[in-house]
Amino acid sequence: MILRAYFDDSGTHADSDVVVVGGLIGNVAQWEDFERQWTHKLKCPLSNKPPLKSFHLAACNARTGEFASYSYAEQDAVIRDFRQIIINAKLTSTASAIDRKAWDELVVGRYREVLGEPMPICFLHCIDEIVRFSEPQIHGHQISIVFDQGIYSAHLRNIVDQYTHRPPVVSINFGTVREILPLQGADIVATENYWLALQRLKQGDNALPRPHLKHFLDNMLYQALLLDREAIETELRRRGRDGRLIG
Repeated sequence: MILRAYFDDSGTHADSDVVVVGGLIGNVAQWEDFERQWTHKLKCPLSNKPPLKSFHLAACNARTGEFASYSYAEQDAVIRDFRQIIINAKLTSTASAIDRKAWDELVVGRYREVLGEPMPICFLHCIDEIVRFSEPQIHGHQISIVFDQGIYSAHLRNIVDQYTHRPPVVSINFGTVREILPLQGADIVATENYWLALQRLKQGDNALPRPHLKHFLDNMLYQALLLDREAIETELRRRGRDGRLIG
């Protein structure tokens, strides 16, 4: 069986407090179901609204661009409908987030040379989670992964080259959110996790997910990681002065 995973990012702008990569994984049949429903919804988002070129959660939430004419009730309704498509398709979600300010403050010198920037860490974690997800399957799977083209860099290309054709990964590519429908689903995962991570850094465990995200989490398989200041400090204590793991 071939599994396909799609990942988008959020918080990659220079002044962001959090960096997030999040996405969805499923088999071919699940993605075919997703794309059929998503295409139909883009053509008819609501009974009184024109077709959408693509769905972008942040734009919808801000009611800008294609969503400028939407009322708050219409905004809420269309977010719910696109989210329900992901749930109906029975896809699995994963996300990785890093406290960027804490990372930039703590991960310096040799630690920075070894660990690098937050984005590649999130990138690697998502790949590892997809591989882990496939491992319990008796007959094994082949995994094809697509990331948003916007995060592409030579460093990520080097990571891709190391993973590609290393079972069970058969391919890792980059594409545009506007053209690849599953990346629009991944956009919902990345954006919702970005908003939640921001609240978690401010409020700790008292932070609650938005009602949209809570419904999402209550109705699908889901995994997420947040490396906050405490987790980063713990990771650094596992490393020697040269930045590498001890033992």
